[in-house]
Amino acid sequence: MRISDDPLHPAATPRAMPRATTTATRTATPAANRLAAPTAAPPAPTKAPRDSSVHTVAKTLAILEVVAERGSATAKEVSEALGFPLPTAYRLLHALVHADYLVHVRDERRFELGRKLHALGAMASTSAPTPRPAAG
Repeated sequence: MRISDDPLHPAATPRAMPRATTTATRTATPAANRLAAPTAAPPAPTKAPRDSSVHTVAKTLAILEVVAERGSATAKEVSEALGFPLPTAYRLLHALVHADYLVHVRDERRFELGRKLHALGAMASTSAPTPRPAAG
């Protein structure tokens, strides 16, 4: 028997392997891998995603401050004021619009404070400050 005729030999050419074996191997392998996968706990999250999330929240709050201070702002104004790339400013601005914290005035290409921020401001101005325990 020649090597090229032996379908189990690593040097065998693909055309020497029976078609059914090749197809069965391809379709059975993913399912077999899923079934044979160990059921270990997922790896613990690293610190990088948390730092990244905190950084994103800080950027988002900075955007709200810029828009509040100016009354309204374009994405370019936000980008320049905070030193963010323009795509980052757009992404965060549109996330705030989606959550109703900002309103996009399309005709003017500006962003203004939205319904939720006005509601938060009203709640904050009418609520009494909560006394804090003395640091001890």
